[in-house]
Amino acid sequence: MLAPAEAPAPRGAPRVRMPDGGVVEIEGGTVYVGRSPTLPRVPASGIPQLVAVPSPRREVSSTHLALSAVGGTVVVRDMLSTNGTVVKAPGVPARTLLRGESSVITAGTHLDLGDGNVIEVLG
Repeated sequence: MLAPAEAPAPRGAPRVRMPDGGVVEIEGGTVYVGRSPTLPRVPASGIPQLVAVPSPRREVSSTHLALSAVGGTVVVRDMLSTNGTVVKAPGVPARTLLRGESSVITAGTHLDLGDGNVIEVLG
């Protein structure tokens, strides 16, 4: 008789490493990142988090991007930033998100906001 298949171990919430080295879990809401982030008029569902990053040359927009967990994946959305967000996934050429564009990203992806601010997706 065959043993019942084991369910895969539950995965934790997706996490990202911020430019200061801190790790933020993307769980139950959206993480808004920018020089001085604010919530949009109609925030996404869940409990939002605001994460400020330094930008002495003002290359990072006030609210530059949004990170959300959808299922087990991470979705990044450019929040109409002035200078864009460069997405560098492992083994893929870097590309800049268009203003307002969203993209599913995988573990190991780096998001360059400018002014030395790079966010790493940990998975």
